[in-house]
Amino acid sequence: MVELIYEVVENPAYRHVLLNHLPITGLAVAACVLAWSLVENQWRSIVFALVLCAILSASAIFVLQSGDAAYPILFDKLDGPGQAWLDDHAELAARWGRLIPANALLALVALGVGWRKESWRRQAGFAALLGCAISLGAAGVIASAGGHVRHSEFREAAGSSAPAAVMATEPAEARVGMRRLTESQYRNVVADAFGTGLEIAGRFEPENRRHGLIAVGSAQAAITASGFEQYEGMAIEIARQALEPVRRETWLPCRPNATDRPDPECVEAMLRAVAPTLLRRPIDEGDLRRRVAVATEGAEAFGDFWVGARAALASVMIAPDFLFRVETAAVGDEGTTLSAASLASRLSFFLWNAGPDAALLEAIESGTLGTPEGYAAQVDRMIASPRFEAGVRALFSDIFQFDGFADLAKDPVRYPIFSARVAEHAKEQTLRTVVEHLVRREGDYRSLFTSNQTFMTRILGPVYALPVRAESGWEAVTFGAESDRGGLLTHASFNMLHAHAGRSSPTLRGLFIRESLLCQRVPPAPADVDFGLFNADDSPEHRTARDRLEVHSTNASCRSCHKLTDPIGLALESFDGMGRHRRSENGAPIDARGDLDGLDFADAPGLGAALADHDRLSACLARHAYQAAIGRAAKPSERRWLRTLEARFADSGHRFAPLVRAVVHAPGFLAAPATRSTEASHASGAGSPDPTRDTL
Repeated sequence: MVELIYEVVENPAYRHVLLNHLPITGLAVAACVLAWSLVENQWRSIVFALVLCAILSASAIFVLQSGDAAYPILFDKLDGPGQAWLDDHAELAARWGRLIPANALLALVALGVGWRKESWRRQAGFAALLGCAISLGAAGVIASAGGHVRHSEFREAAGSSAPAAVMATEPAEARVGMRRLTESQYRNVVADAFGTGLEIAGRFEPENRRHGLIAVGSAQAAITASGFEQYEGMAIEIARQALEPVRRETWLPCRPNATDRPDPECVEAMLRAVAPTLLRRPIDEGDLRRRVAVATEGAEAFGDFWVGARAALASVMIAPDFLFRVETAAVGDEGTTLSAASLASRLSFFLWNAGPDAALLEAIESGTLGTPEGYAAQVDRMIASPRFEAGVRALFSDIFQFDGFADLAKDPVRYPIFSARVAEHAKEQTLRTVVEHLVRREGDYRSLFTSNQTFMTRILGPVYALPVRAESGWEAVTFGAESDRGGLLTHASFNMLHAHAGRSSPTLRGLFIRESLLCQRVPPAPADVDFGLFNADDSPEHRTARDRLEVHSTNASCRSCHKLTDPIGLALESFDGMGRHRRSENGAPIDARGDLDGLDFADAPGLGAALADHDRLSACLARHAYQAAIGRAAKPSERRWLRTLEARFADSGHRFAPLVRAVVHAPGFLAAPATRSTEASHASGAGSPDPTRDTL
C-alpha cells in the first residue's frame, strides 16, 4: 500500500490517470447536483453545488500539470500509433483544457452574484450549469484521445516498439507522397550507381522553397514538358557515358554474348544490379520485363546490343520513381503504414542526401529494417559513416539559402575582387566550418555563432585581408580575440549572399536571421514602398545605411517590419556587400550597435553572442531538421512533439547527432503521410505561413 502511494506521488503518469476523474466524473456529479438544486430552487443546495463545481473544475490545473510532466516519460514507452495518439491527446489538452479551470471562476462568480442578489440566483446557477456542460464536453474530447493512449485495443501494433513504418505484406501498396529530387540528390544517386566523374550537363527544373526549405518545397515541385525533355536528354547522355568501355567494367556484372544482337539475360543482370540504386527500391518483375523488352527492341532495330542497353538504362532514369522520391504505404482497415523502401529512402536522403546504399537495400529485402534493433543499427551505421557529412551539408545549405550562390552577382566596379570562384570558396568555408564543429568535434550548435575558428584559402585571403600560407587547399585559421570576426555571421558567405549587387543590406541580413535562424515570420513589405532614398547610397546627407534606414522608417507602414530586422542587420554593417570588413561608409563612421529582442550589443561578434543565447536558435534548427526530414511543414498537432524534440536537443548539449537520432525516431518521420487528396488540400495553402512558426 505504501509503495502504491509512493508511486502515485512520484510518478506523474499515475497522478494524471487518477486525478483526471475529478474534473470528469466528479464534475459530472457536481453538475447533476447543481441541476437538481436549481429545479428545487434550494439556495443552500445551489451553494454547495457551486462550491463543488469550482473545486472540481480547479482540479483540472493539477491534472494538466501532471499530464505535461508525464508526456516525455510515456512517449518513449509507446509504439508509433500510441505516440500519435499521445500527441493528439496533448494537443487537445493544450487547446481545450483551459476551459475547465476557467469554469471554476465562472462558478465562483455565480456564487457571488447569487449571494448579493437573490433575484439572480437561478440565472447565475444556470450560467454555471452551462459552463459545467461545456467543460465536460471539452474533458470528454480530451479523455477520448487519452483512452486511445492507455488502451491498446484502440490501436494497431499494440505493445510493439517497432517503427510504425514496418513494411506490410497485405494489402497492396498505394502511392502516398512524391518529392522531386533536388539537383544535388540527382547527382548523388547517379554517382552511387555508376561512380563519380560522369559529366551531367543540362538544365534542372527550378527548385521551390516552401516554409524556408527546398526540402519542403520539393514535395510540391512538378516537372514541366520542357523540363522533362531536359531530363530525358541527361538520361541518354548518362547512359552513354556509363556504358563506355572503361567505365562499364567498374559496375556492369556481365558481358553480352555478342554485340550485334540482343542479349536479354545480360540486360536483365544489368538492370538487377543498378536499378535498385537508381529507383531506391528493388525492381519489380513486371518493370524488369518491360525494360528488357525496350533493350531487345533497340538492339534488333540497330543491330547493336549497346544501343538497346543504353535505351533500357535511360528509361529507368526518366521514370517517375527515379525523378521523384515516391513514397508508398500499405492501405488497410487500420490506416496506412509506410513501406520499408519508402522509410529507407527517407532515412538515406535525410542523413546522406543520397539514395539507400547496398546495406540499406539489403535491410529492406531481409525485413530487418522493420525491427527496432535493425532500424536503430542502420541509423547508427549511417550517422557514423563519412557520408553523414553530405547530409549535414545539404541541410545547412538549405537552411542558409546557399542555393542563392548559383546566380549571385556583384557590381564589378564596387567589388572588383568578386568572382564565382570567390563565392564558391566562401560557401565552402562556412559548410566546412559547420561540418568540422558539429560532426567531427561534436560541438554545441550555438557556439557556431561565437567560434573564432574557421578555414581559409588563398582565394579568400583578400576578402578577409589575411595572409594564407597554404598555396592550395584549406588552412585552419583562428581569429584573434580583438578581431571583428567571430562566428558564422561574420563569414563572407552570409554577408555577400544577403546583400544587394552594389551595397550591403541590413534589412536582408536581419530578415535572414529572423526567418531562417530563429523561425520567426516577418510580414512582407507593403506593395507601395518607395525605396528611392535607401537606394541612393551616395546621398551626402545620409551617408550610412543606418542614416538612410532611420529616414525610411519614418513611414509607419515600414517601421513595423524594419524594427524587427534592422536592429539586427545593422550590427553587420561593418561588412560590405561582399563580406569585407570596413569601418566607414562614404567617409562616415559606421555605428554597428544593435539589439536582439531587448539584448543590446556593440558589434557583429556581440550579435553572434546574443544569437547564441536566444532560446529560439536551437528550437529553430530542431524544427528545420524535422521538416526537412518529413518533407512538409509541421502540423499544429505536432507542436507538442516539436517541444519534446527541442528539449532532447537541449539535453544533449545541443549536439547535432542526437538531434538527428530523435528526428528519425519521430512519429511523423516513421508514419505514412496523408493521401494525395489530403495533401492537395494542404498544398493549396503552400504559400501560407508555417502554422507552427512564430509570428512577430
